[in-house]
Amino acid sequence: MLSNDIDLKTLIGAFDWSSTSLGPKTDWPAHIRSAVALILHAKIPMVTLWGQEGIMIYNDAYAEFALKRHPASLGAPVREAWPEVAEFNDGILKTVLAGGSTSFKDQEFSLLRKGIAEQLWLDLDYSPVIDDAGSPVGVFAIVTETTAKVKAERRLAAERDRLRQMFEQAPGFIAVLDGANHRFEITNAAYRQLIGHRDVVGLPVRNALPELVGQGFYELLDNVYNTGESFIGSAMPVLLKRSSDATAVERFVDFIFQPMRDADGYVGGIFVQGTDITERIATERALQVSERQFRTFAEAMPNHVWSAGPDGQLDWFNDRVYEYSGTARGDLDHGAWVRLLHPEDVAEAVEVWGEAVATGESYEIEFRLRRADGTWRWHLSRAEMLRDEDGEPHRWVGTNTDIEDQKRDRQQLQDSERRLRLSQQAAGIASIEIDLATDCILASDSFWTMFGLANEGPVSAKDIEALVVPEDRHLISTAQSRLTGTAALDATYRIKRASTDDIRWIARHIEVLRGQDGAPAKIYGALRDVTHEKLAEERQIMLTHELEHRIKNILATVSAIASQTLRNTDIETGRNTLSERFQALGKAHSLLSNTHWTSAVLADVVRVATVPLPVARIDLAGPFVQLGPKQALSLALAVNELGTNSLKYGALSVPEGRVNIAWSRSVSGDGEEQLRWSWTESGGPEVTAPTRRGFGRVLIEQVLAGDFNGTVRIQFDTSGVECVLEAPMPDLTSDEQDIK
Repeated sequence: MLSNDIDLKTLIGAFDWSSTSLGPKTDWPAHIRSAVALILHAKIPMVTLWGQEGIMIYNDAYAEFALKRHPASLGAPVREAWPEVAEFNDGILKTVLAGGSTSFKDQEFSLLRKGIAEQLWLDLDYSPVIDDAGSPVGVFAIVTETTAKVKAERRLAAERDRLRQMFEQAPGFIAVLDGANHRFEITNAAYRQLIGHRDVVGLPVRNALPELVGQGFYELLDNVYNTGESFIGSAMPVLLKRSSDATAVERFVDFIFQPMRDADGYVGGIFVQGTDITERIATERALQVSERQFRTFAEAMPNHVWSAGPDGQLDWFNDRVYEYSGTARGDLDHGAWVRLLHPEDVAEAVEVWGEAVATGESYEIEFRLRRADGTWRWHLSRAEMLRDEDGEPHRWVGTNTDIEDQKRDRQQLQDSERRLRLSQQAAGIASIEIDLATDCILASDSFWTMFGLANEGPVSAKDIEALVVPEDRHLISTAQSRLTGTAALDATYRIKRASTDDIRWIARHIEVLRGQDGAPAKIYGALRDVTHEKLAEERQIMLTHELEHRIKNILATVSAIASQTLRNTDIETGRNTLSERFQALGKAHSLLSNTHWTSAVLADVVRVATVPLPVARIDLAGPFVQLGPKQALSLALAVNELGTNSLKYGALSVPEGRVNIAWSRSVSGDGEEQLRWSWTESGGPEVTAPTRRGFGRVLIEQVLAGDFNGTVRIQFDTSGVECVLEAPMPDLTSDEQDIK
């Protein structure tokens, strides 16, 4: 086995060439010996390929190139030595052994020189080796590896591409000029846009842009190249053609000519970078014109007009401001304008202005400004931020409008409205306004309260009509009657309040306002809640009828009592008895009057009826029971009758006697509530039953039982009289409460 540490001359001498198609070395012809001797003395990689197999013989430099493929490649067919490029070498052998020559520059290969694939580039030169007969018998090859050079060139190209892309995407225009004649090497899109997309790369600037002659730019470039000093131009005008045959137009540019130096410090070219500011210059010129127009307009206005920079510093006022304040031009600039403000208004005005400047939002405030004569007058100050085409803040423009008269009129109107509102509230009056074009209502707060509605915005008249009870809707206006102006001017009707559902009486008066064409335009109205008046009126009518009815009943009762009392008795006795019965009746009437003749409490009726009796010997016990008018009167008469008889003949006629008056409530088997009332005497003289039935007994047994719709039982026990009333619990809703 051959060692890769031995020089090729030794290895070739020691190799067994008899095993190859070349035969023993001693038998090699002169052309082989000469070719091998040539490559062994060369310092660059060289190899010879012999015969159709391409038997390889190479030099030491090639061995270093082959790396791990050496020394196995020596004496081996080239196809076996480099199988990964076998087809390539087959083609070389075929071409060169046919008498041809070929070469390759930076040919890319993937070779396994180290056992793994690696990418490399080679310069290859192939030529035939001719034998004595003049026939090609081998291939003479020179191998030069250019991998480092190719990679460096590619890195450089990639860097240039990256720079080109950066230049291409740059917002400003860029060009790279090479040499003393300023030949265009690179231009970006913005530069091509500037010169009308002309193809100037490779051309000297004088040929590429001939319209620059006489404008000084050629001379500037020459000076930068010759002196190595950069040049900066600002807002410089230049005449450029948009195409080769077009008329030159004026553009404005900011730019720099920057000299580019080589490794030795010599200027080799110029880097051009700049911005086309033509639009900006046009905008600035238009803005200047606009400013002049604005100031002309502002000076013509009767209002105060002022302006400020984006920072909020006021720097211009029209003549109206100086005339009003009596100050000289410039005296109010920046923060000095606050001297015109009323001291009480300064803090708020400065704060609101500061917020507007910080946010860019609209500025609006009312404050007082001192006039030249010292008078303070109210002004409305407004300002808006003007912005440029990019939306950036440019300038504040503001006005001050004298509103002293309007403010005074507004205050007077507010005072008048306040007085009207207070008057309406005191009188319980609500006001409305109906716009007939929309049929919507505007109303005072008391209106919404009156109708039980929330004041949350416009409400149509139809919505209000829906609250009127159906029976009264014929009394109110309709959409048609409002439009024609035929609606009744006065009306009283009932509504069902939206918030409580209770019924209220409303009285309203309206007036129709007509437009210039005579057609109704608006309706104004005043409304008042007259529920209390209506209820009082209805109650007065009811009381009148009730009084008439009760007088008839009372007269009937008095007549019956008088007739029965005076029958079969002497005048004196009858007079006393009649007086007592009338007193009991009167006291019961007083009780009923306190409740407007609606009801009376049973306990109160008994207490009042027993006032003339020795109440210390009368016991009362029972629950709360409500009686109707007729039950109260008949019970009072019954108690008076029982008490009078007890004083004369019963328990109350002696000091030891007592009376127990008790009542209770219970529920019967059929579920109806029952009342039981009793009068029980004890401790009195022995009782004997009367031989005849007097009026008092008839009053108790018949009238009391009838008025209570129950039964009355009077028992004359020897120990004392007992009277028991059993009846259904009085129904105060019954219509049968009239006194019979």
